[in-house]
Amino acid sequence: MSERADAESHDRRAQELWEDGQLEEAILAWERALALDPDSVGVLANLAWALSYMGRSSRALQAAARAVELAPEEEYPHHTLGQVYYRAGRFRDAIEAYSTALKLRPDEALLHSDLGDALYSDEQFERAVREYEAAIQLEKDDAYAHLWLGWARLQHGDERGASSAFHLSLDLAPDWPEALYAVGQMSAAQGDFARARECLERALELYPSEDEEGRAAAYAELGNTFRGAGDLHRATDCYRRALSLDPTHSAVLFNLGLVYADLGDYEHAAAEFSILIQLAPDDADALVERGSSYLAQGSHHEAIEDYQAALAVRPDDADALSGLGSAYYSLGIYDVAAESYSRAASLDPHDPWARCNRGLALEAAGRHAEADDSFEEAWNAGQDDPELCIALARALTSQGRNPDAAVRAARRACGLAPESGDAHDALAVALYSSGSYQAAVGPAEEALRLAPEVPEYAYDLGLVQEALHDMASARASFLLAVKLAPGFEEAREALRRLGDLP
Repeated sequence: MSERADAESHDRRAQELWEDGQLEEAILAWERALALDPDSVGVLANLAWALSYMGRSSRALQAAARAVELAPEEEYPHHTLGQVYYRAGRFRDAIEAYSTALKLRPDEALLHSDLGDALYSDEQFERAVREYEAAIQLEKDDAYAHLWLGWARLQHGDERGASSAFHLSLDLAPDWPEALYAVGQMSAAQGDFARARECLERALELYPSEDEEGRAAAYAELGNTFRGAGDLHRATDCYRRALSLDPTHSAVLFNLGLVYADLGDYEHAAAEFSILIQLAPDDADALVERGSSYLAQGSHHEAIEDYQAALAVRPDDADALSGLGSAYYSLGIYDVAAESYSRAASLDPHDPWARCNRGLALEAAGRHAEADDSFEEAWNAGQDDPELCIALARALTSQGRNPDAAVRAARRACGLAPESGDAHDALAVALYSSGSYQAAVGPAEEALRLAPEVPEYAYDLGLVQEALHDMASARASFLLAVKLAPGFEEAREALRRLGDLP
């Protein structure tokens, strides 16, 4: 047998070993084949592909480059070189190699798809879309090309086109977990949580147990689905399962922290954000959220440190500036709080909350004229936000200088959110504070009707009734407030005032 024939025999044996999962033995067989026939383009390409798969980029590049040198007019050495570059993370070089291969064989669907992968990884999403579409034109039933066309369209901002491509991929491969995952994620983003859950749970059934990355991603997205549907405890469970597979999954750590914050468990929220910050000390979003968790726990100085650290990374972070303002306000440092809110407001001319909070800080600092201006700015920017209108109504009622503006804001809140007990209570308090006792009765009663479990609403109704000298009704309202909240000292004092408590 000639050396060339012997080399071909080793090449065939290497391919058999590779298919049998004996990867190291296969590589040794290809090396033996190459020793017998150093200029075999086929052996060089096979060896290069195998070495790159095993992560041995340097030797793989040598073999692939030699194959290209020996057969520059053949498509497959350039294709192999592109695959080696791609696995090494050298996406621009991969793009060039794939493009050269396509010039030699433009009708190869796999080449278009591989070029799409390299372009996608290089964040050239518009070009990636074109290559995946070209691959599909050549091979319409390619589920892989449809899937990645969807991801590329999504990155390019075409959500409808992405959804269509994902669903086509799933139609072609109904038991492919990657397609199920994509449809599940898209369904969750579109608010179809039932469909999202169905797809993601099916994907988890189909992912191989050894594919921990895929399973972690599916659990993470299932957690997002439960969170979107308002089931925070099941979301927490899914995030925990994802982290058991991938403890450093930054998005899961972040989302788990947000869920704990939504549940009011700020200590655990801060702990999750702390793990993320250990992994990525310059993650401004995690610093802001941990700062907010500290703030909710009353740890104002720790919150300030986190907000300042976030601003060192991202100086124009409005959330960090507003958080800093809240921390200084809580510490009674009102002028500094007002300055932080002012900086936040300057970043977004349409943000009413920074202006409202700045007004509160200016009012507390005794800068009343500036506070009035800030409240008016907040009203102009946010009069279509019922929560903002409620906050403004309460702030203006509290400062007492502009009762008409307080009533205006509260009435607007009631119009925007007629089922909000807080809006009607804000209107009742504003009218009561302006001396319009009779007009306050209706909204006070409506607030209590909408939320009969809120003791403050019963107390506020009692104040209105007392002002109207309806002592029997006032007594009943104050008694209800104390029944709902036995430690409600203002209500107990009102009953003492009426002679019902010692």
